[in-house]
Amino acid sequence: MIIRWHLLVITCLLCLGGRITLAAEPGMLFQEEQVLEVTLTAPLRRMAKDRAEEPEYLPGTLSYLDAQGVTSTLELKVRPRGKSRRDRDVCTFPPLRLNFAKKQTEGTVFAGQNILKLVTHCRWTEKFQQYVLKEYLAYRMFNLLSDASFRVRLLKVTYVDSEDDVKPYQRYGFVIEDKNHLARRLHTKVAKPVAIEPEQLAPAQASIASLFQFMISNTDFSFIAAPPGETCCHNAILLEGSEGTYLPVPYDFDRTGIVDPPNALPDENLRQKNVRDRLYRGFCVPDQYFTAELEKTRTLRPQLQALFENQNDLSERSRKTALRFLESYYRIIDTPAARERSLKCRNLQ
Repeated sequence: MIIRWHLLVITCLLCLGGRITLAAEPGMLFQEEQVLEVTLTAPLRRMAKDRAEEPEYLPGTLSYLDAQGVTSTLELKVRPRGKSRRDRDVCTFPPLRLNFAKKQTEGTVFAGQNILKLVTHCRWTEKFQQYVLKEYLAYRMFNLLSDASFRVRLLKVTYVDSEDDVKPYQRYGFVIEDKNHLARRLHTKVAKPVAIEPEQLAPAQASIASLFQFMISNTDFSFIAAPPGETCCHNAILLEGSEGTYLPVPYDFDRTGIVDPPNALPDENLRQKNVRDRLYRGFCVPDQYFTAELEKTRTLRPQLQALFENQNDLSERSRKTALRFLESYYRIIDTPAARERSLKCRNLQ
């Protein structure tokens, strides 16, 4: 039976035990989709060499042209972030954390922002630009599938080193919505348990998040536990909804099959031969939730494909490879035998 959109909405509300009302965002940063061109000036080479467990913030500025054609310049602090991408053998340039003074952002496109994660290019070559664009589109895919998702804004960043006399260069990057802003937008709160039981996950959100991870071929996550010494979860946050349920919100899609960078290694513990080998890692939920979310992925197929078809500067090779990989997901779910084999926990019709 085909599930219609109003039933999908009802299902999502039931899984939370109530209604989610979307709140206003702090500013315009994530309400616009066009590429934002900015100039980031900071001690870039010094930051790239900083391998400390807790790297220091360094002073910098971020400039952009506003809607009136006037240059706005914001002072900020910048530091490298992340774990694997700060390994010199993996990336020559780290992802960054941008720390704004909230008062200074008033009246700018960054109004209301404090700390933002900036996803960067890892290495200098053109193919790494493609990986940035494809990871950005992975976030946009999940935006289509769930409101409980991190919004992103694509940037074209001109990097200027404030200490070394090197030629400025321009690369794509993107910033990710702050988790506390996401929680307020959904009238939830960020939860930080050590671990939870699978039955505490909101079933509709858990289903769509797990299907999405299967769609893009991501196994490097957990919705119920974290590495030793950390709070839940791994490459996901939990938003606490009503009646003690938790909405898992995934992030960090750089090593997925749909992005497929050279540093993405399969998980030998899961018997993956390649990161493009899909493995469903979702927990069992009542079938009506899973079936509704599965149908949602079918309904949104044209919009998901359009993200890759319409993305400027995505190479034809990257576009075709990503679309073929997305097509293979639909071949699986539209073929009963393949669906049963690949989504083993579900009793599908």
